[in-house]
Amino acid sequence: MKQLFYLSFLFLFMIGCQDVTDTPPVSTTDPAGSSLKSQQAYESLEIVFTQWADGNFQNASDFDALNFKTANALYKEAIQLNPDNMDAHVGAAITEILCTYADTAVNRVVKQWESFGNGDSQVFPHPIKNAGLLSSTSQMVVPVNEMAKNLLKIYTVAKVDPPLISDMQRIIRDAFLPRINYAIEQLAFIENVDTFKFRVSGKMQGDSKLAAVYLYPTEFMMTDALLQGVKSMLEGFLVYKFELSDYKQASLVAALQQNSTTFFYLASDGTTHSQNAKAAMNNMIDKMLSGITKLENISGRKSDAVIKIGNDGLQQTDLDTAKKYLNKMKTSMTSAITVHLDNVGSDETPMDIQVFLGKFFDNPVQNPKASFLPSYSVTASGTEDIKFDFTAQTFADFHFPDPTFGGLFPGMTDDNMKKLMRIDEEFGFRIYFNTWWDYSASQPQPFTVKIVTDAKTYSKQTDYWGVTKFIITDQNNVSYKVLVNNGTSDYELTARPGAQLMIKARSEMDHSFKLANPPQNLTAYSEFSQIRLEWNNYDFYWIMKGTGATSTPTDYQQVNYQNTFWDNSVTNGITYRYQLRTSNNPEDYNMGYGSNWEPLVLKEIQYSNIVTITKQ
Repeated sequence: MKQLFYLSFLFLFMIGCQDVTDTPPVSTTDPAGSSLKSQQAYESLEIVFTQWADGNFQNASDFDALNFKTANALYKEAIQLNPDNMDAHVGAAITEILCTYADTAVNRVVKQWESFGNGDSQVFPHPIKNAGLLSSTSQMVVPVNEMAKNLLKIYTVAKVDPPLISDMQRIIRDAFLPRINYAIEQLAFIENVDTFKFRVSGKMQGDSKLAAVYLYPTEFMMTDALLQGVKSMLEGFLVYKFELSDYKQASLVAALQQNSTTFFYLASDGTTHSQNAKAAMNNMIDKMLSGITKLENISGRKSDAVIKIGNDGLQQTDLDTAKKYLNKMKTSMTSAITVHLDNVGSDETPMDIQVFLGKFFDNPVQNPKASFLPSYSVTASGTEDIKFDFTAQTFADFHFPDPTFGGLFPGMTDDNMKKLMRIDEEFGFRIYFNTWWDYSASQPQPFTVKIVTDAKTYSKQTDYWGVTKFIITDQNNVSYKVLVNNGTSDYELTARPGAQLMIKARSEMDHSFKLANPPQNLTAYSEFSQIRLEWNNYDFYWIMKGTGATSTPTDYQQVNYQNTFWDNSVTNGITYRYQLRTSNNPEDYNMGYGSNWEPLVLKEIQYSNIVTITKQ
C-alpha cells in the first residue's frame, strides 16, 4: 500500500498520459451516459491497480507500463456528459496525475534521471511495490525528507550527465504544472460537498480481499492541500533559471560565478512564478485547516473513513498542534511572527527571530548569489572537481550583504545571521580539549580551562568527562597559552619542545591534556645487591639519582605506571640520593601528535621528597 493515491510518490519522483488536460466540449448533457463512463473508468482503474500490486515496479520508469490513460479519458468524457458527476471529478483528478508519466517528454527526462541514479538509494530511496489507494490513516505519511533529498539532488549531483536542470524546469512548466492545476480544479468542485464520498474498493487498494473504504471531503481537502504544496514547490523551482549546456567542469565553473546571469538568476517570468508559489502556499494552509475541520466534524469518527480520529488514527492533541502551527504559518504570510530557537550557534544559546514568510515570495532578488552571499570564488580543481571558497578569511571580514534575506528575517543583524549559520565554526579558530585519563587518575571534576593571549582570556569548564571546546573569532595569528584550574589554582600547560600554539582563523587544534599524578612518599631500602625504591601514585616518572651524601639527584631512568624500582647499579658503602619527578614533555607520555593535534602536560615539574640511603 502506498500514500494517498500514490501522489506523494509521484511528486517525489516527478513521474507522471495525454499531452493536454482539456477535452473537446460536448453540446448536450447525458447523466446516464456520464454514470456509465464513470463506471467503466472505475473498472479500468481496478484492473490497473491490481496490475500494479501484482507487478514488480522498482523505479519510476516502470510506470509507463501502467495504463491510466483509458480511465483518465473516460472520466473526462463523463464530466463533459454531466458536469455534476462528482465521481468523475474525483477520478479525473486522480488519473490526471497518475498518467503524467506517459507524456513523452516527462518519460524521457525521468528515465534519463533514473539511468543517472543507477540504483543509488539516495536518488530513489524506496522500492515501489504493491499498489492501490490508501486504506488506513497511517498511509497518509508524506515523505518530506525524501522529497527534500531528491530536490537537493537536482541542484547538486551532476557528475554523470543527468538531465539538465533547465530540461527539468521545462518539464515542470509545460507538462506537470498543467496537470496539477487541472487536478486542483476537479477537487475544488467536490471538496465542499459534505455529503459526498468516494468508494475505494479492495481492488483499488491492491487487494480484492480488503474491505472497501471511503474518501470523504476530508481526504479531498487534504489531497488538494498536498497538491497546493507541491504546486508551490514546483512554482518556486521556476523562479530562477539554471541554464547549463552540460555538466562539464568548465561549464559549472562559469555558471557558478557570483556575477553569472545564466545560473541561479531571476527568470524573465520568475516574479510571476514566485507569486504563484505564494498563492499556492496560502491555499495549502487554508485547505489543510479546512481538511482538519471536516475531519473533526464529518468523517473523523466514521469506521469506513480513511483518515480517522482516535486510537486507530490521528490524535486530537496532534490535530490541535497542527492547527496552531498552520495558523502561525498563515500569519507569517502577511506579517512577521516571532520564532523562538533553542541551541543557536556554536555556543547553543536561545534566540528569538522574526520571520515574514510572505516576503520570501514578494520580491525575488535578481541574483541571489550576489544579494545574499558574501563575495566568493569558484575555480577548477584538478580535472573534474570544483573549489568554492569565500573571499573573507576571518570571521570579522565575513559579512552577509543582506542578513534579512530580502525581508524573510526582518531585523536580522549580520552578527545574528552569522551565529544562526554557525559561521564561527568555519571562520573561527576551533580548539578542542580532552583530558588524558588513565586508571590511576584522581583529578577532581570539572576543570576550568583558560586560553590566554596578550589581549584576552577565554574561560570554559570541562564536562564530566573532561571535554570542552572554544571557538575564537576575534583574534588571528597570535600565540596563546593554556591554563587549567582544578579548583585550587591555575596551572599552565605546555606542548612538545618547539611546538607553537597559535590562533589561526579557519583552522582547528585538538588538545589532549594530562595532569600528572605527583609522586609522593618516596622511600628507599637496601636489599641484597640492590636498592629498592617505593612511592605512592602511578604515572610516568623520571627516577633521579645522585652519588654522595650531598649530591644533587639528576635524571637517571624512566618508569611507566609503577610504584617500585630496583637499582642494580649500586656499590656497598656508597651513599646515594634519590628523587622522582614528573615530565613537562608530552612525548614522554607517549601522547600522539599531528598537524592539528597537540598534546599538553603541566609545564611545572612536580617532585617527590628526596631520600638518602647508604648501600649496606
